[in-house]
Amino acid sequence: MWNVVSPILAAVIAGVVSLVVTRATTRAATRSTENQLLQTQFKEIITKRLEVYPELWRVLIHYESNWSHEGKPKTREWAQEYVAKLNEVNLGAGLFFSQDLYVKFVELRRGLYDAIDATEPGEHVLDTSAIRFAVYGRGGEPGLSTHLKDDLGSYRSALLELRARPWASWGRSA
Repeated sequence: MWNVVSPILAAVIAGVVSLVVTRATTRAATRSTENQLLQTQFKEIITKRLEVYPELWRVLIHYESNWSHEGKPKTREWAQEYVAKLNEVNLGAGLFFSQDLYVKFVELRRGLYDAIDATEPGEHVLDTSAIRFAVYGRGGEPGLSTHLKDDLGSYRSALLELRARPWASWGRSA
């Protein structure tokens, strides 16, 4: 009896093992393909961001940094031009904004619309702090400019390194 059962039992065990191995191999191959597709998609998004983010950067530098350095008045008209340029950029590039960047972008636009609403034509915007904070951040909270750079990888590796080595920030003042 064992002579007949042993080959059958061996065949059943071999069949089960074969099914398990096949299923595991298929799962691994599927995950590998999914990972490759995600990497390709991420590469395409980064490539598109490299194309469109410089336009947003130009707007920020022109209307915030350069405008301030040149001593130009920040008037209602400045805010109107600034928000119009941002909206133009959003039409072509907004689809590729990361969520973090988009949150700050909306914050910046809201600050500009608030300045427009609170300022008469030809008058200076009395408080531009919300606009500056949206662009540059404050109190350890990153602004739009930091998110632009992060999305392109500028700060990401340093941030990941810091997270991997939390003791590296010990002794720093906040």
